[in-house]
Parts: sequence; structure tokens; C-alpha cells
Amino acid sequence: MQRKSILFLHGFASSSQGIKGRFLRDRFAAVAQVDFHGLDFNPTPRDFEYTTITGMINRLRQVVLERDLKDVRLVGSSLGSLVGLHYAHRFGEVVKMLLLAPVLRYPVGEWNGEQYRRWQEAGTAPTFHHAFETDVPLRYDFHADGLRYQTPIPPPVPTVIVHGQEDEVVPIAGSREYADAFPDRVELIEVDSDHRLNDQLSLIWERARGFLLS
Repeated sequence: MQRKSILFLHGFASSSQGIKGRFLRDRFAAVAQVDFHGLDFNPTPRDFEYTTITGMINRLRQVVLERDLKDVRLVGSSLGSLVGLHYAHRFGEVVKMLLLAPVLRYPVGEWNGEQYRRWQEAGTAPTFHHAFETDVPLRYDFHADGLRYQTPIPPPVPTVIVHGQEDEVVPIAGSREYADAFPDRVELIEVDSDHRLNDQLSLIWERARGFLLS
């Protein structure tokens, strides 16, 4: 029997060592014929400074090729969901996706035009990184590259979304619109939670086990 590869893709300014990443790693460790991989897209502050969405997609591709991963199933958290969607669309080789409070398109309305102009002129902007627990500079290249990902792409594989109704970081409206647009490929599970979904770990594990491994 071919082993299944589960890859956890963390969100923006985060790491695979967050609550959800560690929880899934521990649970999948007890499942036969499954290899769990938690990717760190920015293991150091310097890596984060140069982060772009395209770079994250390319890093995921590098890991899949270097480790010769087969039967790939992705768990994307927040921005990691956008990375996973575009990876699966571009390269294939993905069987299913579980997306947690997903970013489905690059958001351009977070700041006003003046803030973006100052970011571009300065070259970097201080950004709080949850894993490093401090502000880290982020280059304007992140925004310039992100503009390429403003339009949601169709789900390339069967997809389950878990999204909190009280999410103020990535509002659930985007997931509702996405599920309505692609009802044959997307199942949306709405929960009474915020963006972190840390109080929904049992549900996340239930869907990870029941959907990703089926």
C-alpha cells in the first residue's frame, strides 16, 4: 500500500510549530501508512523578510520533489491555503485539500494607498511575526508579488473548508462565495470560532482523518 503524504502549510507570519501544526503532527504520528510534513516557509527572520507567495509555492514544490512525496494531501491554514490551491493548480499531484480559515485571494484592501506608497519607498515594513514574537521587516516584494494572486482560482481537487463565523482576519464571506461557486468540489463547514480555530481541533482532526485519508 502506497503511503499517504500529509503536508501542513502554515499561515502568514507563522510556522509549522503553531498549535494546529503540532496537533496534527501528533495525531498523524499514530496513523499507519501516513507521513506528515510540516513546512516552515520562513524558518528565520531573514527568510521572512524576503517572503513572497510565489516563493512559498516554489518552496513547496522543492520539498515535494526532494522528498519524492506521493499521494499528496494538503492542509492549508490561512495564507497557506492560497499557496496550496495555486500549487495544486500549477503542478497537480495533489489528491485532496483541507483548508482552515483560508485566504482564497490576495487581499489588497488592508491598507490605503498612502500606506502602500510608504512601504514601497522604504523597501520594508515592520510586521509582527507570531513564531518569532517580534516585529520583523517584510519587503515590498511581498505585496508586488501578491498582486498576481487577486483572483480566486477554481479548486483543482476535492476541498473541505473549515471557517469561523467570527473570523475578523479573513472574513467567512469569501469562503461562502467560493463554496457557492464550486458546490461540486467544495464543502464549507461553518463553526462558531475566530480565525485561529484553536477551539476546533477535534473537528479539524475529524475532517483530516475522515476526508483526507479516505
